[in-house]
Amino acid sequence: MSFPQTQLTLIQRLAGGGSEEDWRRFLKDYWGPICRFAMRFGARDLADAEDVASTTFEVLWEQRLLVRWASHQSAKLRTLLCSVVRNILSHRNRVRASREQRREEVAERLDRLNPPPGKHVDAFYAAWVEDNVQLAVESLAADYCRNGQADYVRVLYGRLCQGMTIAQVAEALKITTANVDHFFRDAKKRLGERLEELVRRQISAYCPPEEIPQEFATEWQRLGQYLGEHGGIEKAVQRAYELLGPAEAGQRRQSALTKAVNRMTSIMRSPAQE
Repeated sequence: MSFPQTQLTLIQRLAGGGSEEDWRRFLKDYWGPICRFAMRFGARDLADAEDVASTTFEVLWEQRLLVRWASHQSAKLRTLLCSVVRNILSHRNRVRASREQRREEVAERLDRLNPPPGKHVDAFYAAWVEDNVQLAVESLAADYCRNGQADYVRVLYGRLCQGMTIAQVAEALKITTANVDHFFRDAKKRLGERLEELVRRQISAYCPPEEIPQEFATEWQRLGQYLGEHGGIEKAVQRAYELLGPAEAGQRRQSALTKAVNRMTSIMRSPAQE
């Protein structure tokens, strides 16, 4: 009887080429953090940040950067992504060369790149947190709406994103203040649970099975510390929707992701260039 083969992590599969579904999953996980980070460090607007994000994934694929990173991991994956985005932003703002020339120049510079300054890594982590909070809110909102409990979402949005008092929300929704308080407490509790699920899911995809418990405990502790130092999950929700409102944010993400996935699929299917 033979032993079953160890399940490869998502990064190991990507480093080996990866399927289109693997790359789709990778884009979905890191699209939001990269766009948010790019917006804060040089992108002209959201459309420009989305183009930076697409270019980031194309550079990772064409220059086999995940292969290099996986072979000698000296830093977290987020540090690699942060470095790639910073260099793309730097080059696109200075160089008027073609897209192909920019990619080659970025890759050459990455070979001798030192770890990015701490403030940039911290900013990328903040972008990752905000994006996961947004995903948690949208996932929870979908559940509430399916169950005919849309007022839970309205209370959460009114209290956190619009800064309304309990009395103001109660008046706007024509419900009691007691209901507002109950809905808000329930939504906050479930939001924390949904965020935990998302973080655990990511850890499970990117870590070997035997490392998942410790890696999740470390990541979850760091996230709790970060939220505690930056106003809690309430402030995180506010920051998550600074760029776009809830409805527009979801529609924009889906549209941009679809275009990026199509671009990646086209590149992956094209013959390798000599």
